[in-house]
Order: sequence, then structure tokens, then C-alpha cells
Amino acid sequence: MEQVQSVATEARTEPTEDRTQDPHAASEASTNESSQLHAQPTAQQAAKGVTICGVCEKAASKYKCPRCYLPYCSVACNKIHKENHPPDPEPQLIAKPENPEPLISSSPVTLSDSANPFRALDTSEHLQRLFRKYPGLTQQLLDIHAATQPPQEAPDKRIPASLMQGVPKKSNWNHDVGIKNGKEALRRARMADGEAGEGIREYTELILHLINTRDDKDEVTAMLQQQASQEDTKLIEQLMAQERR
Repeated sequence: MEQVQSVATEARTEPTEDRTQDPHAASEASTNESSQLHAQPTAQQAAKGVTICGVCEKAASKYKCPRCYLPYCSVACNKIHKENHPPDPEPQLIAKPENPEPLISSSPVTLSDSANPFRALDTSEHLQRLFRKYPGLTQQLLDIHAATQPPQEAPDKRIPASLMQGVPKKSNWNHDVGIKNGKEALRRARMADGEAGEGIREYTELILHLINTRDDKDEVTAMLQQQASQEDTKLIEQLMAQERR
């Protein structure tokens, strides 16, 4: 009887020992279960093909960077990404050609290049050197050209007639008068003292030399005679041509 009671007593105490295990083991089991529960959403998102945030790599992405298209989930992740974002490449500047093509003149050309006696003046190095030697030569030529133009009307119509004596009226001006005035202005400029006169004299000699070096001098002379009554845009050159007669 004592043995039977002992066996029964041990049988009653076994469940009690199972229920009184170490409390630390129970806490670890609870932590593992919680970790598994937190890991389940990410696994489910990956299984469903949801894109994960490229910054925190935890939550599902909702937006994309407009520059590199990196997915992110929140404003905080976007701020972190902007701080670490590489700079945009600088745009490449198109280099301009060192020798740009010359602009085509819009003014009508009445003569072909082969028949133009003043073609040599456009690319003459001697002429360019002459303008560098005499800086005031350009203004002198402009003054001579201005002498060939009609006189301007006085801005004040109330000027006394006594002060206007000797001033040619515009109505009395014509092409021949302009050529005559231009030749007189050219003659005075050639006779001027100092560098002013030297520059004009060298200019006229160079122009005549460049024109006379052409092989078709007779044709050029005839053409210049015809142009003298038709073209007013090249009066200075016409004056040079008339001076060699």
C-alpha cells in the first residue's frame, strides 16, 4: 500500500513541475514570437512585389526621387536622401567656332566680284595697315563723303536771311554738285599739313595702285565712267577714279 501511494503522489506532482519552469525561458519565447510577428509584414510585402524604401529599407515606398528615381516612404527619408544625393552633372557647353563665318551682307550687289574694280580693297593688307598707321583717316574720309551729300536744312527756320548768304540751298543741289564738292574736299585734305595730309595722300596713291594693277584696266575705266552717274554709295572710290584722268 505504501508503494501505491508513493507512485500516485509522484504522478500528481509531475504536471506541477512542468508548469513551474524557469521564467527567463518563457520571456525569450515571447520575444521570439514578437520578432516573428514584426518580420511578417516585410516578408508579405516582398511576396506581393511591393517596393521597399531605399533609405530605411523597412517600410513600403510611396514616392520616388525625381532625379534618380530612388523609392522612399516618407518625408524624413526623403530629407536624408537629399542630403546624400550626388550633384547633378553640369551641362556641357557647346564651344563656339574660333573663326565664325562672316555674315552675308544684305545690301544688293550690282556688280559681280570678277567685274568689281574695288574687290581688292576688301582684303588688302596694305589698306588695313594704312588705317592703323593713321587713326584719324577714317574720319577724314567720312568728312569727304559728307561733302558730297545734300546740305542739311537748318533746324531753326527763323534764322535771318543775311546769315544764310552763300549757303547752297538743297533745291540747287544735284549729283554733279556733290561730286564737285567732294573733289574740292579731297583736294583740301591732300594739301593739309602733318599726318592728316600724309594719310590722305597715301590713301589715294594706294587706291589708284590697287586699281591699276588689274589686267582689265580699260574695262574698269569704262565701267567707272558709267557708274559715276548711277551709284551714290561709292562716291569716295569714284573720286579716286576720277582723279587719275
